[in-house]
Amino acid sequence: MPSLPHTPSMSAQPSFDARRAASCVTVSLLLGLTQGLAVNLVSANLSAIQGSFGATAVEASWLVTAFTATNVSSALLLTKVRLQFGLHVFANLGLGVFLVLSIFHMFNDQLYSAVLLRAALGFAAAPLTSLALLYMMEAWPLSMRSSAVVLGFGTLQLGAPLARVVSEDLLQIGRWGGLQMLEVALALCCVAALSMVRLRPVPLQPNFSRGDLLSFTLFSVALALFCVVLGQGRLLWWTDTPWLGVCLAAGTFCFGLYVLIELNRNRPMLDLRWIASPFMLRFLTAILLYRIALNEQAVGAIGLLTAFGLLNDQMHTLFLWVTFGTILGFGLSLIPLSRKKLEWPGYIALLLVIIAAWNDAGATVQTRAHDLIATQTMLALAASMFLASALAIGFAHVVAGGMKHFISFVAVLSSSQVLGALIGNTALSSFVTVRQKMHFAHLAESVAAFDAQVPARIAQYAAPYGGLLNDAQLRAAQGAAALSQALQQQATVQAYSDVFELIAALAAGTLLWLLVLNALRRCTGQPLIAASRPMAS
Repeated sequence: MPSLPHTPSMSAQPSFDARRAASCVTVSLLLGLTQGLAVNLVSANLSAIQGSFGATAVEASWLVTAFTATNVSSALLLTKVRLQFGLHVFANLGLGVFLVLSIFHMFNDQLYSAVLLRAALGFAAAPLTSLALLYMMEAWPLSMRSSAVVLGFGTLQLGAPLARVVSEDLLQIGRWGGLQMLEVALALCCVAALSMVRLRPVPLQPNFSRGDLLSFTLFSVALALFCVVLGQGRLLWWTDTPWLGVCLAAGTFCFGLYVLIELNRNRPMLDLRWIASPFMLRFLTAILLYRIALNEQAVGAIGLLTAFGLLNDQMHTLFLWVTFGTILGFGLSLIPLSRKKLEWPGYIALLLVIIAAWNDAGATVQTRAHDLIATQTMLALAASMFLASALAIGFAHVVAGGMKHFISFVAVLSSSQVLGALIGNTALSSFVTVRQKMHFAHLAESVAAFDAQVPARIAQYAAPYGGLLNDAQLRAAQGAAALSQALQQQATVQAYSDVFELIAALAAGTLLWLLVLNALRRCTGQPLIAASRPMAS
């Protein structure tokens, strides 16, 4: 999650200029797409990239893990850099590094150096997120600040579905290099756009203090190690890889040491006591649950279609509808947000997730992309609405507290978004693997229980090979393999159906929890947004 403008920059409200507003919105959209595609082009095409490098699936997955490990903690440092050294230094340095690394990427053909470059790019891409929001917020009057935040964040969500739409043509042009060509082109466009449309400067203020280097090092190392464990655990499997436990223990130690140091500093990088306040704990829990439920699309629907052998080019229509749902969700959420009904989009979103996930639980081996258009569009709509609601509530809470916890809010929201997505992806993918094996074992037992029907089944599956194989034993072997494949496919469908039902139950539980909290708040007469107060030491 990016940094947002600090209150000093909002003290004087300039007159509204429609031409400049349109320019700022355009630049924000360009920056958001550039950042979104930088994140998703690789993760959406790992199988193709794997072939480009001649790597295994586990080796190729390090491209995503390396990017995430450095990106997850960068918002904290870069927010302080922007506020202390100014927007122009922040923008030019961040975008310049992003462009240089993208060019290096384009000419790189070694996996290990590509992993290092992705790690550096994960850090360099963070300013794009901040700049996309800053440009969107400058386009609108101060009275529409919350709506501008929602729209700015919306530009960052478009890269995920669009990455699967544009990637096939890019891979045909130059495989790995083709993907990087788009990143370089977009980075060059961003450089030109930032030089033509400049943000208004903000007053500088000191933000770094003694001890920040040690604290940030411990913070970033801990989160990076957690990302490595979450990213690689489901592929290498948790109990089969001892070094994952070492990474988890080391990450826990670094994070514990970081907390111990921060709680005893006069000027900590993050206000941990405020983060541990009841409001923020509820807020973070809701964000984590939402990010896990959102993986119904990434892990569930796309995973199911991929298991059936569908490629991105066969799902273009689905992804275009998902893009439309994403845009529509942010647009619709502005209506209740403008009327100060900040929690309504979240409730509606969770209800839509329940409906979509429960409907997808009826998937069969004949399910294809066009069968999921309605539910996945609904899910994209829900994701945008929930995120808009959570962002509006969280930011309003920070503003009510005088913006003194602004940097803590940025870092916490950024980390919870990335870690929540990783936790959801890892947990649901592992759940699919376990349930798939269980369902396959049950299906195999049920087939074995009817021994008399097994030869007939094998003969049925071997029939298509009659004109190709003269040897009866080879035909029988092919028939047995086809039967096993059919059982495996059915087990896969049942496993994904279990995932859809689990997500529907999780969304229902989250909705019930939020409704109960809202009812208790109303009974006690507490406002939704109140000035934040740090917990006592």
